[in-house]
Amino acid sequence: MGFDMENVLQAIRRREQGVFKQLFESYFKKMTLFAEYFLLDRGEAEDIVQEVFIDLWNNAPTLPEVSNLKSYLFTQVRNRSLNRLKHLHVEDNYKQWLLEAQAYAEIPEVEIDQDMLKKVYDVIEELPDQSKIIFKRCVLDGKKYKEVAEEMNISVNTVNTQMSRAYKFIRSRLGASFLILLSVI
Repeated sequence: MGFDMENVLQAIRRREQGVFKQLFESYFKKMTLFAEYFLLDRGEAEDIVQEVFIDLWNNAPTLPEVSNLKSYLFTQVRNRSLNRLKHLHVEDNYKQWLLEAQAYAEIPEVEIDQDMLKKVYDVIEELPDQSKIIFKRCVLDGKKYKEVAEEMNISVNTVNTQMSRAYKFIRSRLGASFLILLSVI
């Protein structure tokens, strides 16, 4: 950006749309890449950055005094990304608990439909290589996400992302009923 960030902050406080637009165009891509570093998901990263800019605009007149607007923006992106990861972790723990609860619930003897079971395994085999390996280790082998991440030398967030993608893919092919089958495999 070709001008003083202190002046930019003052202009945003006065709600000067042109300055805000220039700030957005100058930093959106960089901030998105920064958020993507944490989230490993471009769409989520873009959403976070848009939220930061929306809040910046909505709260412009009451913005706190900041000595460095660029640092302030990137800090906001980092904090929101970390909060999103915490939320995903809680969501992931809940999903893991739900699967375990289904597996250990006293379900009357269920006769497993061998054709449906074969379909589930066939769809699992259609997953991309990394997703397939991660899914098999977490679901079929019953390993925790952290264990799989350590074994594969990847982050827990990568395991979480790959598991989410695998579940979405399988659910899109088989519907939600496959979860019951996975719990008795």
